[in-house]
Amino acid sequence: MAMKGMQAAARQAQEALGIEAPSHMKGLQVFIADIRNCPNKEQEEKRVDKELAKIRQKFTSTKAISGYDKKKYVWKLLYAYMLGYEVDFGHFQAVELCSSAKFSEKTAGYLAISLLLADNAEILRLVVNSIKHDMGSGNEHIAALALNTVANIGGSEFADNLFTDISKMMLGNASLSPYIKRKACICLLRLYRRDNDTLQPDMWRKKFAQMFQDSDIGLLTSASGFMLGILEMGTFPVSEWAEIVPYVAQCLHNLVQGQCPEHYEYYHVPAPWLQTKLLRILQFFPVSMFNSDTLNRINAILHSILTKPTAQRASPAPGSTMKKRCKADAERQNRSNAEHAILFEGMNLMIELGDRCDPETLRTSAGLLGAFISSTDPNIRYLGLESMARLAMEQNMHEHLERYKNLILEKMHEPDISIRRQALNLLYALCRPENWQQIVDELLEILSNSDILLQKELVLKIAILAEKNAPNFTWYVDVVFKMLESAPDSVSDDVWYRVVQVVTGFEEGASDAEKSKLQSHAAAKAFQNLTVQKIMLHETLIKLGSYLIGEFGHMLPQNIPPKAKFDCIFRHYSRVSSQTKAIILLASAKLLNANPDTLKQDVMPLLEDLQENQDAELQQRSCELLQMMRDEDFLDHVLFTMPAYAESVQQNNPLVQRLKFQTKSRAHTRAQLEEAAQGEGGMLKPGAGRSPRAGDSSRGDASMPTNFGGASPRAAAAAQAASPRPQEADSGSGSDSESSEEGNARGGGGAAAGQGPRELWQQLCIMPQGPLYSSTTLNIELKQEYNTSMGRLTFMFTNPSKDPIGNIRVMMPEVPFMRMQQFSEPPQSLGPGQQAPHHVQVQCLRPFLTPAKYLVEYCDRPGGQPIQLPFMMPAVLTKFVTPVDLQVPQFRQYFDSMAGPPRESMTVGQAKVSPAQWQNYLTKGFNFNMLEGSSPANTLAAGTFNTGTPDPSKPGQMMTVPCMVRLEYNEQGNMVRITVRTQHGDVTQSLSKIIETYLMVPAQGG
Repeated sequence: MAMKGMQAAARQAQEALGIEAPSHMKGLQVFIADIRNCPNKEQEEKRVDKELAKIRQKFTSTKAISGYDKKKYVWKLLYAYMLGYEVDFGHFQAVELCSSAKFSEKTAGYLAISLLLADNAEILRLVVNSIKHDMGSGNEHIAALALNTVANIGGSEFADNLFTDISKMMLGNASLSPYIKRKACICLLRLYRRDNDTLQPDMWRKKFAQMFQDSDIGLLTSASGFMLGILEMGTFPVSEWAEIVPYVAQCLHNLVQGQCPEHYEYYHVPAPWLQTKLLRILQFFPVSMFNSDTLNRINAILHSILTKPTAQRASPAPGSTMKKRCKADAERQNRSNAEHAILFEGMNLMIELGDRCDPETLRTSAGLLGAFISSTDPNIRYLGLESMARLAMEQNMHEHLERYKNLILEKMHEPDISIRRQALNLLYALCRPENWQQIVDELLEILSNSDILLQKELVLKIAILAEKNAPNFTWYVDVVFKMLESAPDSVSDDVWYRVVQVVTGFEEGASDAEKSKLQSHAAAKAFQNLTVQKIMLHETLIKLGSYLIGEFGHMLPQNIPPKAKFDCIFRHYSRVSSQTKAIILLASAKLLNANPDTLKQDVMPLLEDLQENQDAELQQRSCELLQMMRDEDFLDHVLFTMPAYAESVQQNNPLVQRLKFQTKSRAHTRAQLEEAAQGEGGMLKPGAGRSPRAGDSSRGDASMPTNFGGASPRAAAAAQAASPRPQEADSGSGSDSESSEEGNARGGGGAAAGQGPRELWQQLCIMPQGPLYSSTTLNIELKQEYNTSMGRLTFMFTNPSKDPIGNIRVMMPEVPFMRMQQFSEPPQSLGPGQQAPHHVQVQCLRPFLTPAKYLVEYCDRPGGQPIQLPFMMPAVLTKFVTPVDLQVPQFRQYFDSMAGPPRESMTVGQAKVSPAQWQNYLTKGFNFNMLEGSSPANTLAAGTFNTGTPDPSKPGQMMTVPCMVRLEYNEQGNMVRITVRTQHGDVTQSLSKIIETYLMVPAQGG
C-alpha cells in the first residue's frame, strides 16, 4: 500500500509539472533500441545519419511541428550528440522549447542549448528573455532549470544581461528558498568569472554575512564557493569583505563541533568540502583584520582540527600489487581523504596566522608534518613536505623542524620527482649557516645521479645556498666548479655570470686582500680544470674558465708562464661555438695586453687570420682589437681589469629571481596561480624572472654573452634576462588602480577633479607629473623623469586631514621586465598637513604590457583597519621610447621591411580624439617623432624602445627595438586605422594596445 501511494504521488507531481512519462515518446525509445542493436560502428553511423536527415527535413519543412514532436526530435539530437556525432542544426527549435509552458518541453530545450551551444553563440540572445521569465517563476523547479542553464553556459551574453537580475533576485527577495539561493550563487560565480566589474561589495557584504549564518549546508557551500571565487579573482581588496570574517569563523566553528545534518556527512566527516572552503576563505584575510574574539575562535578551531584523530589509510601488504580492497578499506581511504583535506587546509591557515597562532598548535603541527612525511601514502608525503616548506619560512619553527633534516634528505631519493622537488624546496628553506655544508654536500652527491628534470633546479638552489651561507666565497667557487663536473648541461649561463660577479667583487664587499685571495683561487681553479687531459670539456666550463683566466690570469702563481695560460684556453678553440670562441678570443687579448712580449707571436696571427673569417662576430672583434693595438694606452684602458660591481648587484641576485616566488600563504588569486603554473618545478626559465611565460624569445640564443672583455661581465650584471619578452596581460593597458576607489570611500573623498584612480593613472601614463590619488586623508602626487631605459619617479605623500595617519607601507613586487630600486624609504606616518617623498628608480629590461605594481597601505585612525591602494606604476612601455628623426623615404623602407605578423599589428575602429590632437599624443604622450609631411590621412611616427639589457651582437650597447606607427583617418564614420610595426613582436603588441587605449574607442563588448 505504501509503495502504491508513493507511485501515485509521483504521478501527481509529474502531472503538476507537465512531465510526460518516457513511454509516451515511443519514437525516441525505438531510436535508442535501434542504436543499441547495431552490430558494428558502420551500421550505427548509417542509422544515426538516417535519423538526423529525417529530423533536419522535419525542421526545415513549412509544416508546423507540435511541441511534443519538437521535444522528441531534440531528445534524439541530444542522444546522437552524446554518442559523439556532430549536431549543427536544431538550435532554433531548442530555443523555442525553452519558452514552452510545459516543463518537459522546457527541460529538453534548456538541456539542448546547454550541450549544443558554445558560450559565445549568437543565438543565445534569443533565450535571454525566456530565462529571465522563468527565473521569476513561482515554480521553483522551473526557476532552477533556468538557473542551471545559466550556470552551465556562462558566457558574456548571459553575464551582461542576467548578472544584475540574478543579483536582484538574491538581494531583494527575502522569501527565496535555500534551494534557489544555492542555484543562484553558482550562477553568479560563473558569471562573475566572466565579467567581474558588475558586483558591488557594498551591496553584497551584508548578504554574505546573512548567508553564512544560515543553517542550510547546501546554501553555505554555494555561498562559500561564490565568496572564494570573488577573493580568487582579486578584483577588490580583501578589506572590502572584512565584515564577513566573524561569520565565516562562526560557521566553521559550528561544523568542527559537529553541528551538521547527517546526510551532509561524508564518511562521518561533517561537510568536508564546506570546511575546506571556509578555511581557504579565512586565508585570504591578513591577521590584522581579525579581532581578538575571532582570532581566539580560529585558534580554538585549529587546535580541534589538528588534535582530532584521523582515519589511517590501509596500506597494501609488502610485495602485493593486486590486493583486492574490501569495503572497509575503501571507506577508510575515503574518510582519510576528507580528513586530510581539512587538516592540510587548517595547517595552511595556521601558517598564514604566523606568530599570532597558538604556539602549542604550531608545535603540534610540526609533529604532525613529521609523521606525514614518513607516511606510506605518497600523496600525504608530498603535502607534508609542501606544508613543512612553508612552515619553515617562520624562523622560530626551525628548531622544531631541524630534527627531520635527515628524513627530508632521504626523500631526495624518492622515485616520484614531485616529492623530490618538495623535499628540495624544504631543504632550501631550512638551510642556514649552521647546517648549509651538510645540506649542500648531500645535494651535490645527489646532483650527478639525478634526472635532468630536477638537475637544473638543484644547480640553481645549490648555487644560491653556497653563495648565501658559505663562510667565504672560495667555497662558493669550489661548489660551482664541482657542479660543472657533475652536471654541466644543467649549469645555465646565468650561474656562471654570477660567479664572475662574485669573483670580481662588489663595491662595499670584502677587503682588497680578501678579493685578491678569491680571484687568485678562482683563476687557479679555472686553470686546473682547463688543463685536465680530457678530450672534451663542457662549453660552460670553458666559458667560465676562459673568462677567469683572461681577467685574473695575472694572479696565478709565478711558476705558470703566460704561454701556458694561453695554451690552456686556446686548446679548446677549434671545437666550441662562436659565442665561446669570442670569449676565448678576448681572454687571449687580455693575456696579450698583460704579456705583450711573450704572447705577441701567438695571439697576433690568430687575430689577423680572423679578419677574413666567415663569422661576422669574430671578424668584427678581431678587426677592432687589431685597430686598438695601434694605441697601447687606449688598448690598456679598454682591456683593464673590470671594476667592482655596485652593491645593488650583490643584493639583487639574478639566480634568486629565477625561483618561483614562494610565500607561506596558499591564498593566491587566479592570476597568480596561472603565473605559478608556468615554468618547470620550483624555478623559472632563464630570463623569465618571477612572471614566466611559455616559449622562448624570438631572439633565440641572445642571452649568450659574446661581448666578453670590456662588456660581458657588466652585461651579465645589467640583465637578468638578455632576450626581451613582454609581461602578457588579459586586458589592455589597464591598471589595478581602479580598484583603489575603495580608498576614496574609506577616506571620505573623491579623486582629484572628480576623476577616479583609473583616469588619473591613465593621464600619468602620458604626462610627466600629476596626481595619482586623492582623498580626504591621503594625497599622492607623482613626478616622472625618463632617459632611454632609466626612469626616476618621485611619489609625494601628503596628509591633507587634521588627524595623523600611520602604518604607511609601500610594496613593489619584483617583476622580470623591470629593475626597481628605492633611493629613499617611504614615510611610515604623516602628521596633519605633512609631506614626504618616496624616490624610486626603474630600469626597463624587456617589453611588457602590464606595468609593475605599487601597493600602498595605511591606517587613517589608530587601531583602524588598513586601507589598501593597489596602484600600478605609470611607467608603461612608451615611457622608455625615444624619438627618431627619419625622412619619409627611410621610414617607408624600414616600415615595409617589417610587414606581417608578429611584427605588425593593425586595428581599425572609431577615433576617440580628432586627428588635430594626434601630434600631442604621439610626441608628448608616446615619445615618438612625427615625421614632416604627415597629414590626418597618413600620419607617420618613429621611435626606439630602449632596454637596459646588453645586446650580445653589439658589445657595450643595450638592446633597442625600432618602432614605427602609421595612423590613417577616414572622415566618413570618424574611423581610424592604427598600424604598428617593430622588430620585436612583443613590443608590437604592447605598443599597439597602449596607442589604441588613447586614440581609439573600445569595441563594443571588448
